[in-house]
Amino acid sequence: MAKYDVVVLGCGVGGYPVAIKLVQKGYRVAVVEEDQVGGECTNYGCVPSKALYYIARSIEGLSRVVSERASIDPGLLIEWVKSRVIRARDGITYLLERYGVDLYHGHGVVGDRVVKLVSEKSVLETDYVVLATGTDPLVPRGIGVDGEYVVTNREVFYMEPPGSLLVVGAGAIGVELAYSYSMLGVDVYVVEAMPRILPFLDRDVSVSLERFLREKGVRFYKNTLVTKTVRKNGFVEAVLSSGERVVVNRVVVAVGRRPRTTGIGVEELGVRLDSKGYVELSRAYYTSVPWILASGDITGPPLLAHKAFLDALGVVESIVSGKAVKPKPESIPLTIFSGLEVASIGYTEEELRRRGVEYRRIRMPIAYLSAVSIKGGEYGFVKVLVGREDSVYGVHLVAPNASEVVSSFIPYYIGVLGFSDAKHIAYPHLTVSEVVREFAEYLLGEPVHLYIRK
Repeated sequence: MAKYDVVVLGCGVGGYPVAIKLVQKGYRVAVVEEDQVGGECTNYGCVPSKALYYIARSIEGLSRVVSERASIDPGLLIEWVKSRVIRARDGITYLLERYGVDLYHGHGVVGDRVVKLVSEKSVLETDYVVLATGTDPLVPRGIGVDGEYVVTNREVFYMEPPGSLLVVGAGAIGVELAYSYSMLGVDVYVVEAMPRILPFLDRDVSVSLERFLREKGVRFYKNTLVTKTVRKNGFVEAVLSSGERVVVNRVVVAVGRRPRTTGIGVEELGVRLDSKGYVELSRAYYTSVPWILASGDITGPPLLAHKAFLDALGVVESIVSGKAVKPKPESIPLTIFSGLEVASIGYTEEELRRRGVEYRRIRMPIAYLSAVSIKGGEYGFVKVLVGREDSVYGVHLVAPNASEVVSSFIPYYIGVLGFSDAKHIAYPHLTVSEVVREFAEYLLGEPVHLYIRK
């Protein structure tokens, strides 16, 4: 029986940083991973999706000046995506080895201050366990995922682009897939149960992005469910709740996630779970069992890799000093890589109205900026929800490169800077980040590049 100070269950973004940081502080640490080092983000999410997205954005840029769509070798495309994943995964493995973290491959089950490796029939004794097992794709009844014709994010980035694709779900993953595959020349259909895409964001955000995607050839079925899929002669027939039938080469399910909390022993030990199966935290990263902590997506929304990384750092502080502070969920930026990207911090208008909070809505078009125009942001805008004394309740950005620009708004959201300070900051020209200064001038009634009628 090997003895450790800490055993981390899961080697994704919520897990491996815990191990590395604790080893740096003198702890003996092991990581148990059932699948691939790097977890969901590295192998099935962030890395492969953004590798594909990079190619899609390149094709979109070329399409503005080239009469014919760029020809992509499907095999080479998939091999390149795989190479980026392998590079990232190998980098994490290298770090674990160099720092002296013991890595075990297999299914781990938590017992009384032990983690049992089922396949190897070995036991790791430990003072602390950190749960970082993440989530699995949620699959509605009747859809029948087979991993070949009807797939999830686990398979979609490793298959050659099909001639046609039906995406079930118009959340963040769904719209990202719709954009990337539409730019690769795939006929894309999106089915969404709610009245609009990205239903968790404000209506103006949804409308702008849907308009953009429709121009890319994406077709939408809203207020609609997929009730059944049937495989026929190399195609898939999707039966919709409207009675329509859509025949495509492949179907990808992107309707949400479910926590990986079953089968790992936590319920038997008394770890409290919420109604959806996510781990409840009683204090800073500790579960209801005093020697078990949790990090990342297993603790519930927002299910974001950068939130999981903050969780990992918080777990380390909780173990070392007991003084970790959890960030507020609304302060963690949301980013959607959809060509015309979406990024937000804080509350939506709908959330503020529901809470009865008074606010001012200040929205500014940004297509006049050359960086935005060059990158295809005709429907872009920045919207800031402002409270008393110009406190910021929410920032919503619809723009090319919004995923990177949103970080420039964080100091204003957390109150480190006021928008009057933006006038004195040199945001590089010619970049989309100039929207920060442009918005500040607009808010203060002193814009240079917009005319305001008196």
